[in-house]
Amino acid sequence: MATEILLVLIIFLLTFNLLFVGIYIVLVLKDVRVTLHKLNLVLTDTHEITKTVKEPIKEITGLVEGISNGIKAVPLLSALLKK
Repeated sequence: MATEILLVLIIFLLTFNLLFVGIYIVLVLKDVRVTLHKLNLVLTDTHEITKTVKEPIKEITGLVEGISNGIKAVPLLSALLKK
C-alpha cells in the first residue's frame, strides 16, 4: 500500500515537472521567434542601407573612370593635333 502511494506521488511529481518543462520550452521558443523577427528586421535595414551606400559609390567609380579615360585621351589628341 505504501509502495503504491509512493509510486502515485512520484508519477504526480514527474507529470508536474514535465508540464513545467513543457511550458518553459514553449516560452523559450516564443522568445526565440521574437528575437528572430527582430534580427530579420535588422538584416532588412542593413540591406537597405548598404544598397543606398552602394549606388553613389558606383556613380563615383564611373566618374573617376571617365576622368581617367579623359586624361589618357589628352596625350593622344595633342599628338594628333601636332601632326
